[in-house]
Amino acid sequence: MDSLIVTDGDDLALFEHLLADAQVQPYHPEMSFATLLILDCNNIARLGERKDLLDKASQVYLIDHHEVEVGLIPAQYSFIEQSFVSVGAILFEALEDQLQGLPPDVRTYLASCLYTTILNDTNTFTNGNTTATVLDQAARMAALGANPSLLHRQYFQNQSWQEIRYTGEVLGTTQVYENGKVLLIYSTLQMAEDNDIIPADVLNVTRWVQGVRGIEAVIFIREESPGYFKLSFRSKKVDVSRFAARYGGGGHSNASGCHLQGELNQIKQMILDDFIQVYREIDAQQAQ
Repeated sequence: MDSLIVTDGDDLALFEHLLADAQVQPYHPEMSFATLLILDCNNIARLGERKDLLDKASQVYLIDHHEVEVGLIPAQYSFIEQSFVSVGAILFEALEDQLQGLPPDVRTYLASCLYTTILNDTNTFTNGNTTATVLDQAARMAALGANPSLLHRQYFQNQSWQEIRYTGEVLGTTQVYENGKVLLIYSTLQMAEDNDIIPADVLNVTRWVQGVRGIEAVIFIREESPGYFKLSFRSKKVDVSRFAARYGGGGHSNASGCHLQGELNQIKQMILDDFIQVYREIDAQQAQ
């Protein structure tokens, strides 16, 4: 059966080591498929223009592990389970027996793909979702051929010098609030253009500040196109999935995001005012 990965135009160079034989194309309106497999997403708005493919497909399969959001993608088959660390972990538990019977090279390739989903969603096994179950799944994937050291280098230590310099400039915007408990960073299109990079291609800038001593929440505002911003929220204190839902976004309770249009300073002030109010309410509740 032929298959095609349909992107929204993102550069997938970060996954180049996993895409050797994959067919990848950016979406265009003439596309039509009888069967759609949608992974790691349950909100129709997150599909962008690709949502039009839903009307043309006779079968839609949806597998996800995020909180169910407003605008659930309609599907003939839907499996959404937040207890799994990644969609790759879901697929692994469903297919482990079949993987063991595959030729070694195919088995290693698929195990590497699934392992990378855990590597990403745990931020290299440092997030709070790194449990004994997750470590056991990763070990079983390694037993099937995934090489943890190699995959870490290929995925997390594979940035260009331009991306590193861009990340440094973003970190230079660091501002803290609430006595050093809430941290905000931002990036502009100009910063990306000066470094000749596409902002969406830079991996997880927030991981550089999540380890700052005393910080309980991180906000990252990234300009993706003129006046269009992606916001990322990280916190172990605030349910950022609920917070992001206020602005049409969502994700996990500890890591979520949304998109907004407007002017950077206005968005920054609006989000800060709203977030700090929520933060203070939680602080007050915990103090009782």
